[in-house]
Order: sequence, then structure tokens, then C-alpha cells
Amino acid sequence: MPISFIEHQGKKIIFCDFKEMKDKQQIFDQLDEMAETFKQSGGNLLVLTDVRGTKNDPEIVDKTKRLGKEVFSVYAKKRAIIGMDGLRKLILKGYNAITGNDLKPFSTIEEAKDYLIS
Repeated sequence: MPISFIEHQGKKIIFCDFKEMKDKQQIFDQLDEMAETFKQSGGNLLVLTDVRGTKNDPEIVDKTKRLGKEVFSVYAKKRAIIGMDGLRKLILKGYNAITGNDLKPFSTIEEAKDYLIS
């Protein structure tokens, strides 16, 4: 289930699983589903996104930036991401600057969940 809700220490977290996605259209569809879920939530979301092994190209980055600014930053209280290493960390810095998001990178899902509920 790519977009789901999980619980960690009694708190609800939306989990956006992009792990190992390679098909650009599948990623676009998932981003759209994620945006719609955020809009229906009413806001103050704790969000965990897993992008380990996911395809990355300029069109995907552009769509993510647009939705980040228009939707994700509006409805999310805290956001964590795993799978951002090397060059992807630089892309994340730019994403945060452009969108006004404060998306924090982590090495493991457990570290990310602990951050979100803190």
C-alpha cells in the first residue's frame, strides 16, 4: 500500500512509500494521491516518506517541488524522509529552500518515526 497511515507510540503518521519506484508515471500518480490525501486530512500531518532506490529526474523533481509548495508545506506539521544520501541531500536542501518545507532526512524508518512524534 503506497500511501497509508501507521501508528508510532500512539501517534498517527502518514507513510508515503515510493521505495524502489522506477516508473515515472507511477511516481506521478503516487504524488497526486499523496497530495489528495493531504488535502482531505485537514492538516497537521506527521509525514514519513521513503524514497530509497526511487528514480529521480528533472520532471519528477519539478512536480515534487510544485506540490511541496502548494500542498505538502500547507498540510504537514512535520515531515521526515529516508533514502536521501549523496547528491539527493543537495537536492533536498534546494527543495526545502524553494518550497518552504522543512523535510528532514534520516537513515532509518525508526529514527524518522521517533523524530516525527517528538
